[in-house]
Amino acid sequence: MEEERLWSCKMERKLEAKIPIEAASPLGTLESSMDAENVLVKPCSFNQTCTRQKPKWHTFRVLPIAILTVSSCQIGFHLYSTPSFNKLLRFEPNKRLEVWRYFTYMLVHDGWSHLALNVVMQCIFAALLEISQGRLRVLTIYVLGGVTGILGAACLHPDLVVGASAGGYSLLLSNVADLVLNFHTINYRIYRAISISTLIIFDVIYDIVHIYSSREPQVSWQAHFFGGLTGLFLGLVVFKCNKPTKSTRVFFCLGLTLYFIFIASFIVLMAQIEKCGTKGLIRRQFVYLC
Repeated sequence: MEEERLWSCKMERKLEAKIPIEAASPLGTLESSMDAENVLVKPCSFNQTCTRQKPKWHTFRVLPIAILTVSSCQIGFHLYSTPSFNKLLRFEPNKRLEVWRYFTYMLVHDGWSHLALNVVMQCIFAALLEISQGRLRVLTIYVLGGVTGILGAACLHPDLVVGASAGGYSLLLSNVADLVLNFHTINYRIYRAISISTLIIFDVIYDIVHIYSSREPQVSWQAHFFGGLTGLFLGLVVFKCNKPTKSTRVFFCLGLTLYFIFIASFIVLMAQIEKCGTKGLIRRQFVYLC
């Protein structure tokens, strides 16, 4: 009897020792103290892991590497290039068949002020886009905006063209496409829309004033205009939508159709210019019918 009484006392003490752990446990009844330790430790380690994985503003992932690389190349080219080499890369309307000029003219600038303005603006326009849309998409918009912009200038503006402003305008207007596709998921969307609208209005006013004041060097508003529209149209095609809807497909088809209309029109016009225009002249009035 004495042994049974001692055994029952031991069991009661064990049960009493388990009660606080069981009451505090989120899983109800636990079979051992080891289970209780696992339950209590796991939430702490999970929270610590989540804290370590939280992205920071200064991490490599959020840096606009693509546009910074392009800007560095433009600065380096401006430092070490020679006037004779610039002539091989700038766009000249009487050398429209030299295809590389549609890309390389973006490396050539008309001075440090011209270069600094383009570099600063394109880095600002691309910074948020590279985080949300990725470097490759942004770089594609930038390059194709520059190419399409100079195609438009080649059809409408009979003069030399240098500078990367057409690519910069394509990045600016591609922010509008990003807002259209992801308006409900973008942080501070109202402030961003107001900022983009203000920049567009300011640039339009600046171009108009610069053109009518006949200041040198002249602004190629055609390259700005068609580069900007390219960014808007291709942004609807290239950029991803975080929450796709039925209208996403409509925007994709609309942007793709309008861009191909642009390209087809420019090719036809350039063929007519090559056929009807006077050879060997830079500043001349284009002739489209003959």
